Amino acid sequence: MAIELVSYADIKAFLGLTDAAITDYPSLNIIRPSVTSAIEEYTGRLFESKERTETIYIGNYKTAMLRLPAVPISSVSSVTVTIAGDSETYDENDEYEITDYGLKLLFTLRNAKVVIVYTGGISIVPDQINRAALLQTIFEFQSKDQLGAESVSSSGGSVSRPTLGLLKEVKRMLNNEKHPLLLV
Repeated sequence: MAIELVSYADIKAFLGLTDAAITDYPSLNIIRPSVTSAIEEYTGRLFESKERTETIYIGNYKTAMLRLPAVPISSVSSVTVTIAGDSETYDENDEYEITDYGLKLLFTLRNAKVVIVYTGGISIVPDQINRAALLQTIFEFQSKDQLGAESVSSSGGSVSRPTLGLLKEVKRMLNNEKHPLLLV
């Protein structure tokens, strides 16, 4: 099950909705997961805590940094490195360590394929991410009828709308939640 960055109960309370389930609002049921995807893309992270397999190809450059998208990492099941057709399984503490951005090898690699099986992501949504997801979801839900419009006119005048994408305030709130290697 995908992680919910914002609960239906929070959305319901903020908007004063009356129906019992999010499925009673088809557009909201589509918007909430799309906001999660947009926030994951902006932060460069995957939030759902689950086991994942990442394959990293290292070209003709030396590196010891292996960026993993689902941080923080709670466990690593295996790290297999293949160089020139020969594969070797690496051991934690002897050949790599878990960092806030992924894994750090205790030496550099070049021209290698690295397959990492790990569990990473969040189990509790931080308040800042929750609030950002709430604001973005509400904004998109309330402006679903003017999707893509830069201005909306009515009998009382007109209103300028932000372009499609995450709101400026939402981005500001998420800046501290970006993947550590995006902050460099």
